[in-house]
Amino acid sequence: MTATLEKKSRTQRIDYYVSTLKRHQPEMLENGLKTIYLRAMAQKLDGMVLENEITMQEIVDEVNAVRKEHYEKQNRI
Repeated sequence: MTATLEKKSRTQRIDYYVSTLKRHQPEMLENGLKTIYLRAMAQKLDGMVLENEITMQEIVDEVNAVRKEHYEKQNRI
């Protein structure tokens, strides 16, 4: 049996193993695979995140400057 399985493609082997599982086990397997997939995607996204090069104080200063400019424009009219 093992020699026959080794000759099959990975997809065929996976299909065979899943077909031999008990009734509730494929659901458990799917949930486990989904968890592995989601972790892999999270790691991929985590690797794509760039570190901030601007401080929170710089953001606050910029927002305050824009608000001040807007306030001054509004009061000039």
